[in-house]
Amino acid sequence: MSLKVMCAGCSAEERERTESDVRRGLGARATGSETWVVSVVNLQRSWSVTLDGPGIRALNFTASPGHLVEAIQEALQAKARTPAPPTLEKSPAPTSRPAAAPPRSVAPPAPIAAEPSSAPAGAGGPRRNGCECEQCHQRFGVSFDAIVGESELMTPVACPHCWHMNHVLVGETAADTSDYRAEKD
Repeated sequence: MSLKVMCAGCSAEERERTESDVRRGLGARATGSETWVVSVVNLQRSWSVTLDGPGIRALNFTASPGHLVEAIQEALQAKARTPAPPTLEKSPAPTSRPAAAPPRSVAPPAPIAAEPSSAPAGAGGPRRNGCECEQCHQRFGVSFDAIVGESELMTPVACPHCWHMNHVLVGETAADTSDYRAEKD
């Protein structure tokens, strides 16, 4: 197991407590064979946290002082509930037995006050889709490189103002590879 906790903006004593809280928040994941990198930054009134681990890339969220363990657990549970983007794999060969019904999933909420993208649908090249955060109601944009003719998917994106997880339209390839960025307007 490899766990690397990077702390910024805190004292040595706070750093030890924070590392302990991160280990407790990750639970069994912190003691298994998985590799985790956790960045925790003290922002005076909250912690800014970024988790990287198996199947998780740059999961960003904030935590109130004294609630880091719970915030990590909630973020991991929310990530587990978020459906994975579809992959471009070949269909399996037909079998003699019927396939099991696919699991039901809840569709993510529609973005609030979504703007039309900066380019027509189906056009390739740089694109920026604007929206308004569901929580703080501040505007931000999501930039990505679109591929000609590909569709856009509702993708979880953290608001750069408050880190609330919103769902924004992002090109299918960019959503699959997490190659997009949220920027303040």
